[in-house]
Amino acid sequence: MEPNHPETSPVPQPEVPPASAAPGRQLSLDVLRGAALLGGLLISVWLFGGFTTNKQYGLLSHPSGGNYRLFAAVSLLFEGKMRALIGIVFGAGIALYLGKRLHADAAKAHDYFVRRQLWLMGLGIVNGVLLLWQNDLLFHLGLMGILLLPFAQASPRALLATSLVFMLIFCGKLFWNYSDDKTALRKYNTVLAVEKKFKADSAARAKQDSLSHKAVAVATNAKDSAAKKNEAKKDTLTRKQKEDKEKWEGRLKQMKYDPKADEGSRKMMREVSYVKLWSSTLSSTQGREAAWTYRIGVWELGMSILLGLALLKLGFFENNLSRRQYLLIALAGIGIGLLCGWYRLYFQNAALLDYGKYVKTRWLPYDILVPLERLSQAIGYASLAMWLLAVSWLGWLRTSLAACGRISLTLYLLQTIVCVLFFYGIGLNNYGNLSQWQLYLFVLEFWLVQIVFSLFWLKFYPIGPAEWLWRCLVAKKWLPFKNYNEAA
Repeated sequence: MEPNHPETSPVPQPEVPPASAAPGRQLSLDVLRGAALLGGLLISVWLFGGFTTNKQYGLLSHPSGGNYRLFAAVSLLFEGKMRALIGIVFGAGIALYLGKRLHADAAKAHDYFVRRQLWLMGLGIVNGVLLLWQNDLLFHLGLMGILLLPFAQASPRALLATSLVFMLIFCGKLFWNYSDDKTALRKYNTVLAVEKKFKADSAARAKQDSLSHKAVAVATNAKDSAAKKNEAKKDTLTRKQKEDKEKWEGRLKQMKYDPKADEGSRKMMREVSYVKLWSSTLSSTQGREAAWTYRIGVWELGMSILLGLALLKLGFFENNLSRRQYLLIALAGIGIGLLCGWYRLYFQNAALLDYGKYVKTRWLPYDILVPLERLSQAIGYASLAMWLLAVSWLGWLRTSLAACGRISLTLYLLQTIVCVLFFYGIGLNNYGNLSQWQLYLFVLEFWLVQIVFSLFWLKFYPIGPAEWLWRCLVAKKWLPFKNYNEAA
């Protein structure tokens, strides 16, 4: 991306009301951060409210009706895309943060940055373990910031290439998982062939016994009894064969909608005891912050964070492109993402109808394009936002989103607290009680609350309470709150 030439018309910097403008901050990043924060709640509410994967499979297995279309629309537009957009903004924030400090004292800047990320991981652990949000993202962002710190000084071209590599590895991981399913099916079919042979042998023996009934009746000595026992033993599956059979059957069970499958989770999440609820959700939280991180999370978040680093260095967030260029990138990115999303939903439906047949006949998994879907659509949304920044009559929206972006950490923790108290048994106990459209209605109402709260708060304070606490922890000292300088 080259800077604008004189003949192109760059996006003018809009006049921004005080609530969305702050010294040392970049308006476009605040707007995108606020949009990703609010949009992500449309997906988070699935887990908070009990719209489980099992229920989603029930809709996908019968792709018709208003509920399916509503789910498909939300999935196509938001699922995974808001996390990718958060990654892009986070990566740009890393470049911005280090860019302000490296020229003064590189060693001190790196020390502060690592400490900043470690405390962010700590806040993520609090959000996940103590506040019971099983899909917390703060921990992963803090970890990825440290892991990707060596890339912070790389050139934009190197960052774009590395982001592409991360995306391809992410695709490879999905293909690897699918290959495991293919192997499991092959082993399952081998076991079925063995069982079929057992049945054939048993039928042959039964026929032979019926022809020589008299001889069998006389064979009562110990030698004949031992021979029969040995034959029966040979007709039993080995432990490994049983494991191979159960593995594939378990995989099929995961892909099938079961109306009773959610009763256990509903009972668990509606537990009124905080200690019991904490104990029930801890393993899921630990799995998310451990296994998911190194298997998928590193690659999924890494590709978007690296892209954000590259885009900031290219001046993407500083109106260095013309409005026409931003619009073209937006249309291309969103268009590619929607096509990939259509591929995912269409073939996921085929897989859910008969996964065994799908694995036999399809070389690629239905989710193989998910990394491209999420990354391209996220960059499309970012470009669309940059294009819309110059639209004067959208000033109210720009101001609202920027306000949410400025105190995004506070709002993210607030989302957890409110949703846990509204849905879980330790609060209003609404887990599993609301239909899909009612969950989205709750989100819309909560959006309004967060926007009003953000605008009201920033009239009196320059920083959110969680942001202030985070900076105090990093600085190892008590910072002023009301007169806090964001540019510091």
